[in-house]
Amino acid sequence: MRRIAPGSRLAGTAVVTSLVVGTGAVAQVGSPALAQAPGARCSSSQLAVRIGQGGVALGHVGQVVSFSNTSHAACTLHGYPGLQMLSAQGHPIRTQVLRGTAYTVPAVPKRTVTLRPGARASFDLGYDDATGYENDKCPTSARVEITPPNAYRSITVAWRMQPYGGGSVQHLRCGQVTVSPVFPAH
Repeated sequence: MRRIAPGSRLAGTAVVTSLVVGTGAVAQVGSPALAQAPGARCSSSQLAVRIGQGGVALGHVGQVVSFSNTSHAACTLHGYPGLQMLSAQGHPIRTQVLRGTAYTVPAVPKRTVTLRPGARASFDLGYDDATGYENDKCPTSARVEITPPNAYRSITVAWRMQPYGGGSVQHLRCGQVTVSPVFPAH
């Protein structure tokens, strides 16, 4: 990693906006214009989010989500993304993000992923569906804020999800989602 000398300045500014897109589409925040050292952590303004392939199995939902580097500089991601479900009015819905493995989230080693311009990194996301929770209902999101690992701004995508959790009606925890760390996309 190149070090920036004391007293030197980075020129430029970044204009940040938020796009909301449908599932399967791409959302991007901002327009990167800040000079950046090679291998520096990716900021939200450098990334677009794509909701990829998903599936269901035995009461569980799994989804692959990708970050694409839309900037002209390489950057890195390391660790776990953050999530916040939102209602149609844009209000937060209870969201509990668990890091690790679940029925539809396989074990993935935590590592640094370098994204060259145009490259992608992904993470797995999983949650229980309504199977086994009788007539109890958890809220369904209209949009989801996804925050890249170690970033400060989220990227909002249109995404209807209705996660259940807790394992039984007696221990129901609406909004429980498990995520893996990021890994290189293939």
